[in-house]
Amino acid sequence: MKQKALKNQTETFIRNKDPKEVIVDDAQRLKEIREIVNSSNSSSLGDDLIICQIYMESRFDARSGEGVHSAKGLMQMQKNAVRQVYKYREQKSTGKMPGDKKTLELFSAADSFYESESMFNESDNVKIGTEYMQYWIDRADNDLVAVYKKYRGKENGVYYNKIKSCADKLKEQPDNMQLLRDMVK
Repeated sequence: MKQKALKNQTETFIRNKDPKEVIVDDAQRLKEIREIVNSSNSSSLGDDLIICQIYMESRFDARSGEGVHSAKGLMQMQKNAVRQVYKYREQKSTGKMPGDKKTLELFSAADSFYESESMFNESDNVKIGTEYMQYWIDRADNDLVAVYKKYRGKENGVYYNKIKSCADKLKEQPDNMQLLRDMVK
């Protein structure tokens, strides 16, 4: 039985006979993330903790989650978390919980942001992600273990312990990417 070709090849594949080693300066990416966190951190959490959290969540990939799942960007924000931030902003601004009509307006604005390219903008993602962290900090009386359990949705505390340990080391060695790689092993 003769097999039929599924597709004709129209381009020629050229193999590089002299491959070159490419050196990636991931320490430079760490510096970029540090600058973004320093200017966009809207929480009382230290920058090193946020940097470790970002690496744990997205490995510093600003497009992380795109087209794969509902968590998006550096901090892997989900739609309900973004909605909560919008509602929390209103509560902080007015001193009271918004009514049903206002909540629907806020959720609509949050959904628009979540569906926009801004979710993948590094500064915007870190800002909203750290606002979400502050929301939990304010509700957990600064109990960071509880905060990270809420953020991650796991009750065992391992997530926080890993990033806290890494953040403590990163404080002493701010350009050491190996610390972050070791954290996710």
